[in-house]
Amino acid sequence: MNKLSPVILTLLIFLLMQGVGTAALFGIGIFLSPEFASALRDFVNGTADELPLFTALPVSLFALTLMAANILAVVVCRLVLHNICFRSTFDVSSVNWLPGMLVLLGGIFGAIGMSVVTDSVEMPDSMQQASLALSHNMWGLLTLVVVGPVTEELLFREAIAGEMLRRGAAPWAAIFLSALSFSIVHLNFAQGIYALPLGILFGIVYYKTGNIVLTSVLHIFNNGIVVLLMYVFGSDYADASYAEWFGGMTVPYVIMTISFVLCCALMYAFWHRYTPRE
Repeated sequence: MNKLSPVILTLLIFLLMQGVGTAALFGIGIFLSPEFASALRDFVNGTADELPLFTALPVSLFALTLMAANILAVVVCRLVLHNICFRSTFDVSSVNWLPGMLVLLGGIFGAIGMSVVTDSVEMPDSMQQASLALSHNMWGLLTLVVVGPVTEELLFREAIAGEMLRRGAAPWAAIFLSALSFSIVHLNFAQGIYALPLGILFGIVYYKTGNIVLTSVLHIFNNGIVVLLMYVFGSDYADASYAEWFGGMTVPYVIMTISFVLCCALMYAFWHRYTPRE
């Protein structure tokens, strides 16, 4: 149980801070916007089917609240659980960048393959609206592309996988459970099924490098590509599909297979060639 407690406690802290952030957002929203207060009242009373969160409230407020919740979760894990070591986890000087590029390429191919797998799985409308709104806002971009990835790597790689490894847990258990936690906190099937293999890849890289530098770069790059696509395609991004682009799924499945093979080959090469710099 001692080896599993980082998973349970970190996950609970993360979800609790998200709840606190949501409560704060609603509280500020009620104070700032009578329109939002009225809409929230109708939604709670059952006279409205949805809450116009992104029309009644500034997107910047939502982005800053989300950012604050993630940062607060990191602070609580560091000060209360003591399972984050900033000095070692941001040790850029130890990163061997040349073989590290192999995993960056592997991550790109893995993301391409997973995008085909999840092509037919739709995100909830509320999540789509949130992502699109944030992708067109300066604070939203900072949250999605920088703060979100770095804080999540601190929590799900360092605070969970790292602490489990420090307590003597098997590497495969630390990697898988950190990835599973990373998948669960997305709170929807579409993002969760995408995040699980991505989290396993990040966990392998963390275990091999001993820090979150490369995993953060991978995470930032992945989120950045998704945000760029949402920014370019706008509301059409949610409706885009490989089947429409290629006139069926034969070509996408070929792309998926090639992408996964290349991802595995590059990860294998990374594993055998990477050694941290002294």
